[in-house]
Amino acid sequence: MRRSYAEVQPMLIPIATPHTYMPKIPEILGFSNQFRVYVKEERYQHGRSVKGRVAYAMALQSKRSGRPIVESSSGNLALGLAFWCQRLRVPRPLCLVDDCCETTMRKALADAGCVIESVPLTSREIEEQAGVHKRIALAGEYARQGYYWPNQYDGQEWMRVHAETTGPEVWNDPVAFDMVAGAVGTGATMSGIAASRPVGRATRIAAVEPAGSTIFNAVAGSYRVAGAGNPFTPRNYRPELMDYEITVEDDATFRAMEALRRRGYKIGSSGSMALLGALRAGTACPTRGIRSLLVVIADDGWYETD
Repeated sequence: MRRSYAEVQPMLIPIATPHTYMPKIPEILGFSNQFRVYVKEERYQHGRSVKGRVAYAMALQSKRSGRPIVESSSGNLALGLAFWCQRLRVPRPLCLVDDCCETTMRKALADAGCVIESVPLTSREIEEQAGVHKRIALAGEYARQGYYWPNQYDGQEWMRVHAETTGPEVWNDPVAFDMVAGAVGTGATMSGIAASRPVGRATRIAAVEPAGSTIFNAVAGSYRVAGAGNPFTPRNYRPELMDYEITVEDDATFRAMEALRRRGYKIGSSGSMALLGALRAGTACPTRGIRSLLVVIADDGWYETD
């Protein structure tokens, strides 16, 4: 019988993050106050973000296999891996980052315990968001040399982690949310939540990506939102499980982030984009009676300056 990750090592289960009601957000973002917005605050997760959930499972697999981790990540997953590798006493993770990765993030990764390797990019590759393809190729090379590569984009077990942890937290909440929304990058979080939706539950699922990302959008381009979007469709993104796919422009996202931060909300670009996407989806479907929204906020955007 297959055991869940929580059952394997129950002392290290993910934190059940709070669902906080934030009544002022719709008005701040220019939407009707008919919406009741709750945010799932993953900034309280181990490793400071929602990625701490899968990072635990990855570090645990590294410990079992006796192989060090290599992964394409210059942000939340890398920080989560550093957190869990240290606590599970496995080798420091080798994190592959674009050479344009900001100094602030590089320092944070190094301080957390990551081993960093930069992948050189041309100006055109940066504009086309092509760095991820080069990082994936390099991770594959390291895997052939004996490293453990979790492959956060295509490894189906990472969607299962969310189906076993994040999803039940959503569906066991006393509030019967009309919609659950979140930004997508690898797609594992929202796909896992959707896959664990109870049979007969009417809650709608909305995936949100930045304009320029082509997870589900057809028009490729550059975008600045951190921790969301990709120039391809990862296998962990399950479009058939989504009710709405929403694209949000960078300008709108960063205006929203600025407005929220002026009011004291600790929400970064991916969270601001997710909120906009959820409210747009709710507004576009007035006949469905969508009022209560739960928006997964991956982190607090601590690495983004105003």
